Amino acid sequence: MATRKGLAAGEVAAAIPRSNESNPFVLIPHAAADLQNYEASGGGAKELVPVTPALRQELIQTLHNTRAELADHLQRYPNLNSTLVFRLREKGIAKSHRPIHLMERAGLGSAGHAHLDEMLVGCSAAGFQQLEQLISQGNTKVLKANISAILRIEPWSRQRRNPEGTLVLRQSGQALVRLVRFWDDQATNAAQTDLRALLQLLDVRFSALSATGPDVVLKLEDLDALPEPVLEMILDHPGIRSVYAEPLVEPVATGVPGIPMPVAPVLGLPQGPLPTVAVFDSGTGAGNAALTPWIASRDIYVLPPDTDHAHGNAVASLVAGGTALNPVFSCPPCVVHDVAALETGGSRLSDIVERLRDAVTKRPDIKVWNLSLGVNAPCDPDQFGELAQVLDMLSDQHDVLFVVAAGNYLDAPRRTWPPDAAMTQDRLSTPGDAVRALTVGSISHAEAPDTLSRAGEPAPYSRRGPGPVFTPKPDIVHHGGNVHAPWSGGTTSTNVLAPNGATYASFGTSFAAPLASAVTAHVWQSLNGHPNLQANPALVKALMVHASQLSSPAYAGWERRYFGAGLPQDALSVLFDRDDSFTLVFEASLIPGAWRWRKSDYPIPAALRHNGKLRAEVIITAAYAPPLNAAYGAEYVRANLELGFGVEDEDGFTGKVPLLGEEGTAGYEAEQVEYGGKWAPVKVHRRTFPNGISGDAWALNAKLMLRAFEPPLQQALRAYIVVTLRATDGDTRVHTQGLQALQASNWVQHSLPVRVPVIV
Repeated sequence: MATRKGLAAGEVAAAIPRSNESNPFVLIPHAAADLQNYEASGGGAKELVPVTPALRQELIQTLHNTRAELADHLQRYPNLNSTLVFRLREKGIAKSHRPIHLMERAGLGSAGHAHLDEMLVGCSAAGFQQLEQLISQGNTKVLKANISAILRIEPWSRQRRNPEGTLVLRQSGQALVRLVRFWDDQATNAAQTDLRALLQLLDVRFSALSATGPDVVLKLEDLDALPEPVLEMILDHPGIRSVYAEPLVEPVATGVPGIPMPVAPVLGLPQGPLPTVAVFDSGTGAGNAALTPWIASRDIYVLPPDTDHAHGNAVASLVAGGTALNPVFSCPPCVVHDVAALETGGSRLSDIVERLRDAVTKRPDIKVWNLSLGVNAPCDPDQFGELAQVLDMLSDQHDVLFVVAAGNYLDAPRRTWPPDAAMTQDRLSTPGDAVRALTVGSISHAEAPDTLSRAGEPAPYSRRGPGPVFTPKPDIVHHGGNVHAPWSGGTTSTNVLAPNGATYASFGTSFAAPLASAVTAHVWQSLNGHPNLQANPALVKALMVHASQLSSPAYAGWERRYFGAGLPQDALSVLFDRDDSFTLVFEASLIPGAWRWRKSDYPIPAALRHNGKLRAEVIITAAYAPPLNAAYGAEYVRANLELGFGVEDEDGFTGKVPLLGEEGTAGYEAEQVEYGGKWAPVKVHRRTFPNGISGDAWALNAKLMLRAFEPPLQQALRAYIVVTLRATDGDTRVHTQGLQALQASNWVQHSLPVRVPVIV
């Protein structure tokens, strides 16, 4: 395995050419002519395996077993649907192979999705009979194709509803219950109404979380006092999708006391119109003379002794003075909206949800929110976390970007570098799996003889990706501080402020996130007031991820699980080009189906053309906000952007970045998800052509596809695609010549940034 490391803080400052504030990125707005209708390809239904009498009988037997296991449900709740699992073959996961026709002919309805190969179906007693008849006798081409896609039929069992078991629920005393959502609203309402009536009849205390969108999540209380038969009756109700002990959300802390450092607080006073970052944490208190001038406002939900303000104070000090406290960091200062909402020992998830909803609603003017908190456990490999889903919903409702710490892995064995590929317990924690959030991991900025990682390597505590369903996470990394043996802070850790104003050295992704938040806030501020553009989370996230690619090596797939796209150089590099680069930012309005978005005759700087070939590094980032639906489990993300940069000729379009046939661009659905980032709401592509690649007419191409059962979009989906062409030999004529080529294209264009961000 390679021992690649990232760039240390000094390397970023010294080795990478700086962006030029005379070279702003160029915005290319959407134009009606960019959308083109085309003939969508795809064959008719086909059998994935031969549908023999033996195969039919095996499938019917699994249906009989499922009905037998659900017999009590069907008898006790004759008017409610039970939930079946259609376990799909690997070849049957793709949308075009789903057994949807069979389901509809049997009078069944979708109940969402679970794992990637698990299609959930709502079924009544009569539905079992009709389904068995169709499996046994269905002989049309479509029905046989649908039957061939199913490996077996299983019940959505008690174990699937409550994988932790009842003992864990009793020990917690409180549980969160996600209710089933069927495609049929009438069936959904019937199941939910019946469950609520049962809870009231059994005198169980419950309430609905108010910030979970269309999905209903109930909080059950005092479970430790319930008689066993009562708890069993609740858990067996067919209206329950899942139930689990309510987790604690904690500050993403290292559990190691900070090391006092002989560094005097030098934050000074805020100068100029600085952006505001909301720090949703344990609060800062009012006794820190160095930090107090930087606290623009406060919103208090917890007070001492429930909080000691230590974690929130440290995080806020980096938002206000990351560079002042750590001169090697390049992090512009911001003022802080201090939200004291997290108890020192952790808070119930439901309390965090309610406080966060309330806090964000009260401050619609603040667009960047730092969350250095999480559940101290790896995220589920197939399901997105409850708090992650709340962040996604609040981001959409309030047009805000949450910058979230990836989480700290503190247990043994310690992770080394290069990592042990078999190690999985260091996966990132929720809400770092939020798809709308900018998730930040940590790399070490410096090293010493006794440090546990070298400069530029992922910090040994930094939780890594991927997120659920191989969603690429973290998005980026920043400097969270190195660890000194055996496991403590020291001279190569990150300097932060204590509540009493003293400086100490510590480490954690908690400290990487606020540095990224400060850069993000300056980027957002630099876009505010644009006459042709409204700054929004997807655009700002695309720019932050792209800037991280620009200042970092081209990571292999396994490396991105630790580094994300890399480390952003500074705020200037997020919006301005180097002289040897040419960057365009496209607004694309995408319509699913037989429509594609294409920008043809792509402007290529003359310095990058050599003997009819393009000789350059091509770096592409795209971000969009697809519809989301928690009922679909592993298929939570409901739309996919397919993107390519390539050559147009008489035969059509041939993708070169990513290369046609590249790993993850073809093959079964599961392979495209794992290796190609299919369905991921952020796409990163990169390829270098040191010897050049032939092509006269270059183009950028994008298509949008919806999941099965996803309703038609009410309006086009806006995506932001950032493309940089960079010289492989450092030719400083590239940006100027790129602008000349762009002028010749007659594309509508605007300078992207309205103002230059603060430079430190």
